[in-house]
Amino acid sequence: MSTNTGTGPTITNKRNMLFIAALAGLTWAGLVGLIFLLNTGQYDFWFPGRVVVYVLLLLAPALTFMPIARILEFPLYGYWAVISFALFGYVLAFVPSDPTKGWSANSGGLGLLLISLFMVAITIFLPVFYRLGFKLFSRKVEQYDLSRARREAILAGLCVLMLAFLRIVGALNLLIGVALVLAFIVFEMLILSRNYGRP
Repeated sequence: MSTNTGTGPTITNKRNMLFIAALAGLTWAGLVGLIFLLNTGQYDFWFPGRVVVYVLLLLAPALTFMPIARILEFPLYGYWAVISFALFGYVLAFVPSDPTKGWSANSGGLGLLLISLFMVAITIFLPVFYRLGFKLFSRKVEQYDLSRARREAILAGLCVLMLAFLRIVGALNLLIGVALVLAFIVFEMLILSRNYGRP
């Protein structure tokens, strides 16, 4: 791995990265096909198609996010990503719930879905906000601030979680959604303004 102070950390072996990316794409495609096209969720626990899904639920996020964890030099991120997507995929594919019936009718399944959605949102947003640091901040200490990116990812995950919950209980509309997003943005800007200029 090499570090480019202008654009952030990069992986020098692009051939290996392209191979891993292609393999990850195949595993995600297989996962989507098994869950949504073959509907493996209707079979019993040890049905061969379901066993393959279990394996792919671990393999696909590992191939996708473990290299990102190496770039970030944050190994725990890779394990978090695998657990997050595996849980989300399992709940989505195999835990019965019907959002149209509301929260009270299937609170257990929807609760697990919201928790896993929150974890997945953090997984997705963390490298995005880390990368944005190189565009938005001029000082290296701010650009490479992983704790800032982690905080912003958690805030974004909470925002997604609250939007999803309000949608499930039927209390979400455009005005509330925009207000909630703006509230999280303003909150993060206040935190950044307090920390600005600190060594």
